[in-house]
Order: sequence, then structure tokens, then C-alpha cells
Amino acid sequence: MSKVKRFFPDLKSLIVSTVVILLLLIFAVVVTDHNNVRRLHRYLWEAEAAKEACYSLIEQRLGYAKALVRIIDNQVDTGRVEEVIGQWDGAASVDEASVLYKTLDDELALLQRKAVEHESYRAWSPYFDRMYLIEMELTKASAHYQERAEFFNAQKGGFPARLAARRLDLEDLLLFDFGSSLKGRP
Repeated sequence: MSKVKRFFPDLKSLIVSTVVILLLLIFAVVVTDHNNVRRLHRYLWEAEAAKEACYSLIEQRLGYAKALVRIIDNQVDTGRVEEVIGQWDGAASVDEASVLYKTLDDELALLQRKAVEHESYRAWSPYFDRMYLIEMELTKASAHYQERAEFFNAQKGGFPARLAARRLDLEDLLLFDFGSSLKGRP
């Protein structure tokens, strides 16, 4: 009869081996978690930077709209545009910014229809043109933000990252909803 060879010759080697394996597993979990936290923060930072670029362009457009309202100087009714401009808050959520941008765009379209019939339109048209160019830039910037936000949301939803995101209280990023306003008209 052959003697069965034991994997661990004594209790001490069993305990040492078990402790080493547990330490390696703990180290792997900690490293994976740290990597997920770092990745999520990087993706979040990229999305926030893209959002700030969009907000900067919206603020530029609002600045030109304010200047246009001052130049028009009540030659055409600008009351509603002024109200919308006054509602802007740079710390607004993406949803609030989207609603405000759509409202601003609608009011500027109405203002342009009224202004085009006025004799001073030639003096005002550079402002409308500049707002159009800013709108074209905003189209690209908002597409970049949408891409970054969707990527962050997708990465946050993956298994190991989901645990880190839940622990860090990271919420899904909201997407801009003013695509219908970015129609590229002068």
C-alpha cells in the first residue's frame, strides 16, 4: 500500500500558505478598486471639462444676445429675450441649461424674423452671424460632451466599477437636450 503524500506536510505550512494567498487576494482587490476609482474620476473629469466648454459657448452666445438687445435699443421688441438672458445661471444643471438654451434659441429666432424687416438690420446682422458661428461650435462641443458622458455612464455601469461608483456616490451624468435647437441657421 502506498502512502498518500500530503500537500502540506504540517499545519504551519498550511497556515502560512493560506495567509499568503489571502494577502495576495486582498492586494488584488485593493489594486483593482484603486484602478476603478482612478478611471472613473478621469472619465468624470473629461466629461465635466466638456460640459464647461459647452457652458462657456452658451455664455458667449448669451453675451452676444445681450449686446444685440442693447444695440437694438427697443427699436424691436426684445423683452422676452431679455427675460431669458436674465434666467441664465452658470451653475445650472444640464437639464436646466438645455431648457434655457432651447427657449433662448426660440426667442432669438423670433427676434431675427422681426429684425430682418427693420431698416437697421444690417447693423445688427453681425451679431446674429456671430451667434450662428458660436452655435456651430456648440454643436461640436455638445457632441463631445454627449460622447464623454455616455462613456462615463457606461463605464460606471460595469461590474467592478459599479461598486466603486456606489461607494463614491457617483451619479449618471445627464445629457444635453438641445439638439433640436442646433439647426445651423444664421
